[in-house]
Amino acid sequence: MEIIFDADGRPHGPLAAPPPRREAKKTQAEREKMAKEVQLPLKSWPQGIRLPFVLTFEHNTGEAAPNRPGDRPNANYFGQMEYGGRRGVWNVLEMLDVLGIKSTFFISGATAEKFPDTVLAAKKAGHEIAAMGYSFEKVRTVSPERERAIVRRSVKAIKDVCGADTEIKGWRTPDYRISPHTFDVLTSEGFTWDSSMLNDDLPYQMECDDGKRILEIPFTTTTSEKSHVAFPYPMRGGPAGVASVWNNEFDILYRESDKAPRFLILSLQTWAAGRPTPLRTLKTFLTRVIAHNDVQFTQCSDIAGWCNDVAGKKH
Repeated sequence: MEIIFDADGRPHGPLAAPPPRREAKKTQAEREKMAKEVQLPLKSWPQGIRLPFVLTFEHNTGEAAPNRPGDRPNANYFGQMEYGGRRGVWNVLEMLDVLGIKSTFFISGATAEKFPDTVLAAKKAGHEIAAMGYSFEKVRTVSPERERAIVRRSVKAIKDVCGADTEIKGWRTPDYRISPHTFDVLTSEGFTWDSSMLNDDLPYQMECDDGKRILEIPFTTTTSEKSHVAFPYPMRGGPAGVASVWNNEFDILYRESDKAPRFLILSLQTWAAGRPTPLRTLKTFLTRVIAHNDVQFTQCSDIAGWCNDVAGKKH
């Protein structure tokens, strides 16, 4: 029996080659299977560092602001947050320059497009640039394809401002609520660290479906300034309240770091910390920390490098 070919040159009939096998669709249970957590044998930090201090700033300018009924803009919310792009980030950058501190900035793609000079200034000042969504998208229930598109759009917006050769190796999910496939998406897109989780005092790795690992750098919202000093949050305690929180956090971790590894991470907002009074409070606190010679200000990528070295494998 001969093989019959159609008008397009494709064989068909009994002797035609079978159609290519399609990859079986993943079951719901497989889709919801998170990357595997891997604890690190972390005994100490590099020589001479008792307590690393990771100072981070989230730079978004109203993308998270909810609209009023009828999809009307809520100026009370987005106006407060827009301050970060108009004034706050410049105040923060000036303070960091005076103190000689290099930080990590989490940038939303939309903010990079609206306020490109602020993102470029942070990069030129030597601060680490990481991505934090495009327009504060909630990803916890989206498909892997949709989440990947958000990640790529975010990175593109930042690179369009900072240059195509800018390395963006870190990520934070905007509302800190990851999806079951967030880590898999990030490793496949070349990220080496994430800082979205709130569940530990020390970094750890996540092993993904492709066998790659990504370092998780957990943080906490208990030291966030926005709940103390910034509308629309309840503003509990004011500048004195947040100063007390920061000083107590430092005192406890510094004392504990004498016996076991600890690290201090602050996650602040350019639209809140950049206001004059909170900024003065922050500067006073940082000046106190600087007086400790065994405390080192580090960026998230430094933590990732140290921890991956401990794991004996870089990704």
